[in-house]
Amino acid sequence: MASPEEEIKIAAKDSQSEMGKAVIGENVSVNDFTKKGFSEIVEATKCINSFPQGASRDLYCAYPTFGRIIDEQSHRILGLISHVFKWQNIRGNIERRQPDDQFDMLLECNDAIFDRLQSNLDELAGIKKNPQTVVVESRINNITPVKTTCKGAGAWNLKINDIRPLISARLITAKNIPRPQVKFQIPVDNKADKPFMPRLKDKPNSLKPLAILPEYDESGDIVSYLHPYEFELMKFEVPSERLKAKESVHVPKEMKETELVYVDTAEKLKIALQELSHADELAVDVEHHNYRSFLGFTCLVQISTKLKDYIFDALELRDDMHILNEVLTNPKIVKIFHGADLDIEWLQRDLSLYVVNMFDTHQAAKALNYARLSLAFLLKIYCDIEIDKTFQLADWRIRPLPDELIAYARQDTHFLIYVYERLTNDLLKAGNEQPHLLRGVYQRSTELCKKRYVKPVITLSSHLDMYRKSKQLFDNRQLYALREVFQWRDTIARQEDESYNYVLPNHMMLQIAENLPREMQGILSCCNPIPPLVKQHLFPLHQIILKAREQPLVKPIIDTEVTHRTVSISVKDYNSKLYCPHDLTHLEEIQDLPTLINFKSDSEQQIVSDDGDRVTSVCLKKSALHFYDKPNNWEEEQLMIKRKRKEKDLILQPYYRYLAILPIVEKEKLDEAARIEAEEKEFQLCPTTVVDNTVTEEKVIKTEEDAYSMSVKEMLKRKRAESSSSKNTACVRSNVKRPKTGPQNNQFSTEKRVNGSEEGLNRPLKSDGSAHDNGNDNNNDNLNILSKEGPSSSQSLAQDQQKSDKKKLKNKHKNKKSGSSPKSYQSSNKPIQIDFDYNKVDFNKFKGGAQKAKPTEFKQQFHGKNNANKSQNKKLNKLFTFSQVKGNKK
Repeated sequence: MASPEEEIKIAAKDSQSEMGKAVIGENVSVNDFTKKGFSEIVEATKCINSFPQGASRDLYCAYPTFGRIIDEQSHRILGLISHVFKWQNIRGNIERRQPDDQFDMLLECNDAIFDRLQSNLDELAGIKKNPQTVVVESRINNITPVKTTCKGAGAWNLKINDIRPLISARLITAKNIPRPQVKFQIPVDNKADKPFMPRLKDKPNSLKPLAILPEYDESGDIVSYLHPYEFELMKFEVPSERLKAKESVHVPKEMKETELVYVDTAEKLKIALQELSHADELAVDVEHHNYRSFLGFTCLVQISTKLKDYIFDALELRDDMHILNEVLTNPKIVKIFHGADLDIEWLQRDLSLYVVNMFDTHQAAKALNYARLSLAFLLKIYCDIEIDKTFQLADWRIRPLPDELIAYARQDTHFLIYVYERLTNDLLKAGNEQPHLLRGVYQRSTELCKKRYVKPVITLSSHLDMYRKSKQLFDNRQLYALREVFQWRDTIARQEDESYNYVLPNHMMLQIAENLPREMQGILSCCNPIPPLVKQHLFPLHQIILKAREQPLVKPIIDTEVTHRTVSISVKDYNSKLYCPHDLTHLEEIQDLPTLINFKSDSEQQIVSDDGDRVTSVCLKKSALHFYDKPNNWEEEQLMIKRKRKEKDLILQPYYRYLAILPIVEKEKLDEAARIEAEEKEFQLCPTTVVDNTVTEEKVIKTEEDAYSMSVKEMLKRKRAESSSSKNTACVRSNVKRPKTGPQNNQFSTEKRVNGSEEGLNRPLKSDGSAHDNGNDNNNDNLNILSKEGPSSSQSLAQDQQKSDKKKLKNKHKNKKSGSSPKSYQSSNKPIQIDFDYNKVDFNKFKGGAQKAKPTEFKQQFHGKNNANKSQNKKLNKLFTFSQVKGNKK
């Protein structure tokens, strides 16, 4: 702390008064300065008392010269006072205040000056001594259990009477703790405009020389610096012996039986470095404090081996701890951390320490899918030890450290090497004795070592994150106050080197921004307890609130209009090979665009807009080469295309869509039937007798449909009944059907043609190789009968036909209910020969013709358009006929 004489010298340099410079410059001692000071104050007081007052002052002020001199001297005196305020850290501009506020600021400055002088004089005289640090422990034990009854909505899966466990907490703090930042040789830099720069002076275990290289942004400003050990971390490979199972894993000794080394001097630090260099595994942990510092600082570093535990006082050895890089960056020594995300950044920022070859037990527990990832859980399952984590929020600035804090800091690393060995074996066991899981943990730990420390930076919208989390609704005045108070808190925290929570906690800041108190006392009432810096800077904080209240209130506009979403149905097949996203010929504005081949054209063409207005004239030249000639009716086709596009844009009702699709479906069915008939003709066997084609297609198709709809037994019964009755009458009733007109009849006729075309393959042959012609004879007889009977007979036949159709429909329904599929039976429209002599047939020549087909080979006759296996089914159908019997051929 500076002496009073040094303060006087510094104050003399800042004074702008020539008289003050002469008096203070000639006198050095305090007594001479006080004597001269009192004499000057007496003379100044006499001069002030000699000024005119009352009515005489008003008379003097009537002269412009007197008023001008008074104003000049007033501004000069206020300027000198403002300089004194800056020196005493009194915030505010006295020149812009009202006379009452100026007097209050002057009293505040005088009190601060006299308090400081009194304190310095007492300390110089030996009356005042530095206060001793008093350790205070707060303990909360045996809290009453809380019974919760969950009967509300959303609590159906919770227990009704859930008794929470007992809660115990211990908080160790101290009074009158000196600020460690004052003793730092390199002052803390809290400025946001300068990025963090590594302070590493040497680089042990390096593969590349030390180089602190900056990184620039687009404007050329430095935004960060490269990691000094980035190249070494990229080239690092896990040693092969680290990927093998640990054969002998011994439980560590108790902490009472293990030696503890407390390192707080440079000599002890060098001795500890030599001992640590002989170890193969090091367990490392860091204790940090960030409540009374803006960036925070590292207080302790714990390092443990299998034989000793070391605790390094990082506050005392802050500028000497960098020599530990010899062991921390050695790739042959594995460093064991637990949750090293922040530890790596703190070691870089405060102690210039970097880590190579790290194993993070947190990452290992995550790879093994443990239920919990904390260090207390790992120590419980591996060591069966329950550690006390109540000192996690202790104030680690306390010196000397209490025994409870030393024991807590020591237990974090004492058992960590044993946990590392057990985790290594478990990872190999989980990977089926393969090191891929273990190698992955090392790789993720190496990525953590590449992290670089970055200073916290706020923007104009940083306060919105806190505002969203609070779930409150502010107007524009409250948001303005929140933003300005947030900026003020950041500025004060950086200047005073205090944390945000110490300057003004978040909940207090939200309370002030929500209430917008008019008076200073209202700001203090929003804070309980009142932060010291809020009381010290109450006036600027009050000015922010008053300025926020002066903002015009803007009513938020809530958009109540409902936006209708239009869903566009895409009919494009993006999986098709014909689809091309660059094909723009379907667009109207692309079709008629001219091509500017040459500006020296023979004629001019005018580009006309869609509305018909003439836009501009462009010199064009017709192309001499073209791929396709335009047809004569090209314009008509273009008009038709445009009309069709307009029709597509129209919204049609479902019924009109159905009517529009009927002709297309009918055409597709006819084309499919014709294609199937053409395919079947290629495989059809040529009959020996000539078939009479004079019979109409409708009659032939009817007989074929009846044959396919009955089983073999029904066909035999039918033929026996027909033989007993009149042959002509039976043929007429079974074959004659009056065709109906309309689109449905065409559809049915196409299906009948398909059935009739398949029947030719299943037609049985006689023993002499000729096909049966009974069906054709019946058809011819039916034609003769129709021609003789005339219209009267045709009506009666139509009535009989309707009755027979009803009976067939009933039979079809019966077949469907019984589960029979009539289409699976093979039959023919030809009558079956009952007198066939099976004794004359040589069945040995069938070559497996009577072999039973597999169930999967029978398929329905109609499968839509997918009749790819129809030809194969026809070959199978031949096996069930006598077309291959050629032994008795004469």
